Amino acid sequence: MAAQMGDRELVEALRQGRNEAWAELVKLYLKLVYHVVRKTLGTYGRGTSDQDVEDITNDLFESLVRDNYRVLGTIGEPYDLKAWLAISGRRRAIDFVRKKRIASVSLDESKEDSDLRLGSALAAPSEAGEGDSLQAEYKTAVNDSLGALNPKERLVVQLFYLNGKKYREISRITGIKQNSISPTLMRAVEKMQKYLSDKNLMSAPE
Repeated sequence: MAAQMGDRELVEALRQGRNEAWAELVKLYLKLVYHVVRKTLGTYGRGTSDQDVEDITNDLFESLVRDNYRVLGTIGEPYDLKAWLAISGRRRAIDFVRKKRIASVSLDESKEDSDLRLGSALAAPSEAGEGDSLQAEYKTAVNDSLGALNPKERLVVQLFYLNGKKYREISRITGIKQNSISPTLMRAVEKMQKYLSDKNLMSAPE
């Protein structure tokens, strides 16, 4: 492939299935995207690694190949692949940092609200009356039951029950398929119910 080929011709060659065009794209822009992702993670994120940079970069390039380079076919004038890939890499890196921060949020925050919402989701407990010590014990047990969940389940529980997110929002944030959100929530609630049952606290004290 001639080195003088412009971005428009490169995109057209990719859409035509010419393998040498993909090799040219990778040669021209892989290092650029890698650099943008690394710089963005360094600016917005902490605790990121070289593996994170590679994963994000690889995911971006893998997305380009899908459906016969469909996404590249959406690029219009002036066919500036360098700018388009740099922006895409930056957005993916920021999205990665955002998801990582959400996943690290402690589920112990806002206990007064979250305990009651989780309690109603678990076993429709009655409103608390007398017996403040028992109510406190129940609330503690509900929070402790979150420890029975794996990280993915805890995050989905937090987003749905504590943050009030819809399934499509949870899917967008976590990357979990939308039709898998409900089964994940069901498994999580069952685990929490079992924990509370073992503690003889399936419902809030009356």
